[in-house]
Amino acid sequence: MPVQSFHFQDASQKDLQRSIRTRSWMLAAAAVVTASVYLLNLMSIQIVDGETYHAQTESTTVSVIPIRAARGEIYDRDGQPLAENQTGLNIVFYYAFFDLENCAEQIGLLINLCEEQGESWYDPLPLNEDGTEFTGDEQDADTLRQALGLSSYATAADCMYNLCQEYGIIEGDEQTRRKIAGVCYGMQLRQFSLLNNEYTFAENVSVQTALQLKELSVRFPGMDIVEEDVRSYPDGTIAPHIIGTVGQMSAEEWSRYQPEGYQMSDYVGKFGIERYCEETLRGTDGTRTVEQGKNGEIISEEVSSQPESGNSVYLTIDAAFQKRVEEILSNYIEQLQQTGDPDEGGNVKGGAISVIDPKTGAVLALVTWPTYDINDYYSDYTTLLETENTPLVDRATDGLYRPGSTFKTVVAVAALEEGIITPEDTVNCTGVYTYFDQVIEGNTFHPTCLGIHGKLSVSEALTRSCNIFFYDVGRRLGIDTINRYASLMGLGEETGLELGSAIGTLSSPEHTKQMGGTWTQGNVVQASIGQMDTMVSPLQLAVQAMTLANRGDRYKVYLVDEVRSFDGSKLLQKTEPELVSSFDMSEETFDAIVEGMIGVGLQYTAPEYMLSDLGYSVAVKTGTPQVTTDTTNSCAIAFAPAEDAEIAIGIMLEEGTGASRLIRDILCAWEEYVR
Repeated sequence: MPVQSFHFQDASQKDLQRSIRTRSWMLAAAAVVTASVYLLNLMSIQIVDGETYHAQTESTTVSVIPIRAARGEIYDRDGQPLAENQTGLNIVFYYAFFDLENCAEQIGLLINLCEEQGESWYDPLPLNEDGTEFTGDEQDADTLRQALGLSSYATAADCMYNLCQEYGIIEGDEQTRRKIAGVCYGMQLRQFSLLNNEYTFAENVSVQTALQLKELSVRFPGMDIVEEDVRSYPDGTIAPHIIGTVGQMSAEEWSRYQPEGYQMSDYVGKFGIERYCEETLRGTDGTRTVEQGKNGEIISEEVSSQPESGNSVYLTIDAAFQKRVEEILSNYIEQLQQTGDPDEGGNVKGGAISVIDPKTGAVLALVTWPTYDINDYYSDYTTLLETENTPLVDRATDGLYRPGSTFKTVVAVAALEEGIITPEDTVNCTGVYTYFDQVIEGNTFHPTCLGIHGKLSVSEALTRSCNIFFYDVGRRLGIDTINRYASLMGLGEETGLELGSAIGTLSSPEHTKQMGGTWTQGNVVQASIGQMDTMVSPLQLAVQAMTLANRGDRYKVYLVDEVRSFDGSKLLQKTEPELVSSFDMSEETFDAIVEGMIGVGLQYTAPEYMLSDLGYSVAVKTGTPQVTTDTTNSCAIAFAPAEDAEIAIGIMLEEGTGASRLIRDILCAWEEYVR
């Protein structure tokens, strides 16, 4: 048995070895066949079809193109959008695929197509329609000359000739050549190159235009239709001077933003919140890798990195309140103009209203007239620039005017706080101020009052706006003390507004000397009633009202309330009230001032202007500052409720009348939308 078992195992082992050898030969044969197939394919690629594949490789280009990140949006205090994004179709050139040799011809064809479709395009060339004269300001012309390497004496025709020579613009009439030159100049300003590969020819074109261009893409190498966010302003009439707008970078802006990673083709804020919050609103661009054939057709594309949206900004203003105050101002000015009577304000040229929260310094409304729609800023810029009464100027922040009798509150506070007078002391008003007859031999300076008021206390003098009272009290105070209190109340000082605002001036011997004049004793009394060289903005008038309401506390004025993530879910920054100056106004002083200012408001008995039936007291001071010997402005300050104010107002009308008539409507709108 052991022998038989041994022979059986030996036979099985031999069969196994034969099987392994057979399989090895089969695997080896398969490997040889597979290698032969790959070798034949490789020979086909490298030898048989080598030239074909080489030509294909040479004719394709790979480019990394930025994907614009969504810009953060701008909202009012309640989250209503003031500046938002909408998806638009842009016509874009890519330098890597652009036909530079025939660019003039290609641009001409593209312009013709856009004109047929009613589309507009970017054209920064400061030349008229046939290129024979400069348009815009001298700085634009100088920029053009410098970009073309021409002397400062080069004419418009010289610039046009140079552009045509440089870009080979030879076909068409003068107007056509001018249009093509405008696009070429735009590309030059944008430094269109491999480093700045993208150039936006036109924004937000129609779907019909986009489809037509897509069909004709072979005729326009390097051109593409790109879906990107386009800035939109739902109601462009709401605070256009505050919101601002965005646009393509200038050469100066490029030098500023380039170190921060911007591309020349990026859009940036030009003014207003759009500019002030540029770094906050701007997102981080993504990238896409695009492979195109020699005719510009897209072979493949892939998103390399996703864009990150910018953060959103929430303002302190209430959009509905802002719009209503704009209507109040414009309606009243139009009403005055319709009278046609200069004595009734028929020559009014403009106006402004500033409204702030006295407890924080937050802006509730900044209104200026005339104004415009921010959506028309670029298309109507030349018209806006040339329109009568300069709608592009923000009178609320940048307009400077004499404060007139509103300044009497400064003198009254200073006199009471410095102990020059008490609330009970009086000054006798005879209609003419004769003090200087006693101290100046042969005096001829006799400033007057608009009435003969008799003996008045400070509260009565404020209510009746008696010039004689404040001539005398101001003279006793002296200009240095007056100006110290004026500064404490924000006049002639920075307001702190993020967008910047006019500082203005206070009357003083130093300022008079700088202006080439001579300071005299009589200048003090004129400065005491808000005349002379004292110039303030409507925003500063509101700051003055705030400081009075707060018994000496003045807050920094601000517009940006919060910064949040793009979707609003995460709070990133919150503005806290900032006290910038303070003096301890006594209760006695405050009561005397408020009594006089409430008295002003009680004088309005017409139902449309009445302030006595609102359910709270309103402190008011009016002014009629002289501009020339024949013209005056009208202004007012107010705060309410007088004892514990929640709103402070400054109003100015250029050559208008009755600024205080607007207070009731402003307060009613505030109660409806803000309070």
